[in-house]
Amino acid sequence: MIRVTRTQLDTGAIAVVRATGDELTIDMDRRHITPAGAAGLEQALNGLAAPRTDGDNSED
Repeated sequence: MIRVTRTQLDTGAIAVVRATGDELTIDMDRRHITPAGAAGLEQALNGLAAPRTDGDNSED
């Protein structure tokens, strides 16, 4: 699962990424992304990471 959080980072740092075996966390400086932007980015990245399990690669 990918998580995007908003936090106060040091000046000059826009994002920090941490990864474990099960999770990827992206901490974005709150001065550079809105709450809606962070939620949208998280949703989009998780959508890309989810593999299709039905075996169908065609578009509907």
